Amino acid sequence: MRLLSTLGLPLLLLLAGLTALVQGAAQVHLSNLAELLAGEGGEHLHRVVLDYRLPRVLLGALVGAHFALAGYLLQLITRNPLADAGVLGISSGSGLAAVTVFVLLSRLMGQDAGYQLVPVTLAWLPWLTLAGGLLSGALLWWLWRRTGLSPVRLAVVGATCAAIFSALLMGALVLWGQATSEVIILWLAGTLYGAGWDRLWALLPWSLVLLPLVTLLSRPMLMLSLDSQKAHTLGFDVTRWSGLMLALAVALAASAVAMSGPVGFVGILVPYLARRLYPNRISAQLWGCMLLGALLVVAGDTLGRVVMSPFELPVGVVTALVGCPFFLYLLNRKV
Repeated sequence: MRLLSTLGLPLLLLLAGLTALVQGAAQVHLSNLAELLAGEGGEHLHRVVLDYRLPRVLLGALVGAHFALAGYLLQLITRNPLADAGVLGISSGSGLAAVTVFVLLSRLMGQDAGYQLVPVTLAWLPWLTLAGGLLSGALLWWLWRRTGLSPVRLAVVGATCAAIFSALLMGALVLWGQATSEVIILWLAGTLYGAGWDRLWALLPWSLVLLPLVTLLSRPMLMLSLDSQKAHTLGFDVTRWSGLMLALAVALAASAVAMSGPVGFVGILVPYLARRLYPNRISAQLWGCMLLGALLVVAGDTLGRVVMSPFELPVGVVTALVGCPFFLYLLNRKV
């Protein structure tokens, strides 16, 4: 079983990636991929596979890993299997910060400038969403520490904050009132539509720093998984490490939101599956989260492209259709 889970997930992810490369409105065969590897193939094939689909697959894999690890960390520090960047309002706060800046800049620079804001500020998007996510996380931290909310009530409070942030975000879009808002609405649904190498390069530095950093913190995570009293007895600073893990979770989720929008329920479903696959092995659970998160987003994005071809269903809608019943199942169990 351990060998199957160790080798199976990378193979499934590879299979999902190959499927994403060949499936879509423009049909591509495996033989065509071999031609590309050999440096052959026409301009159309090069454009479809290397310019459009490959960066989209790689970006989807990174986005899935980010959201999955963010959910794992949030569930660890809150001891709440319902915790997730979307449920707790962190994704909504990140999106609100970015859209607010877009609206303010469009008003200051003139209405026509708004059409150019998204590509111009691509490198700055993770920082904008990080600021909003940190504010949301700080609010959540204050409510949790000051009021001593139970895990289930914390999820309810987080969902309420998410609803408030989403309402403010929609109000900002109404205030904006331009065609560019259609692009932002699509982004808020959670989508990889139009993803190119520029988005991948913008997210990659964050991934290269955050993903290895999280895997190096398996020992503090083990201490956090213990009873708080026992951890304090062992000299472990629960408050400091919880704050650090929360900041890491916000950074992971916010940077992913910047490039794909809030892809919901990945952070709820994937950590649960990882804990089932690798019980009592936190290091393996972290790697499992990255692989499963990447697999879910890549497969969901491919499904959204193929089912309604030539139209597309945003990957955030696909993951919501899968994750909502699972969320209700966990809520019903009250675990």
